[in-house]
Amino acid sequence: MDLRVAGLNGLEERVESALNRIGELQAGTRVQSDAFFSQPFMSDHTEFDSFAAFCEQSPWPLDDVSDVQDVSRDRLNGYIAATTDFETWEGMKTRAAEEEIIDQIAP
Repeated sequence: MDLRVAGLNGLEERVESALNRIGELQAGTRVQSDAFFSQPFMSDHTEFDSFAAFCEQSPWPLDDVSDVQDVSRDRLNGYIAATTDFETWEGMKTRAAEEEIIDQIAP
């Protein structure tokens, strides 16, 4: 049985874009926090409507992702475990990246 599928150019472009984004994220490309931790992501997985609200209500003065890097991992992970669906900062970042990539492939 011959099973050829036409019209996959759009999907191929989205997959290529997603693969490029994976490479960027693995290389440590800087991201805008509100784009990376989108409003839907924050609403679905945290007590907050935005990453800005997550920062504002934290026990530390946080203005952006770069400030989060300065907080001790144990203290940050405790805050994340108490206010999100995640146990760790790494888990939260990984899930945000996965959802961003999936959104690129299947808009």
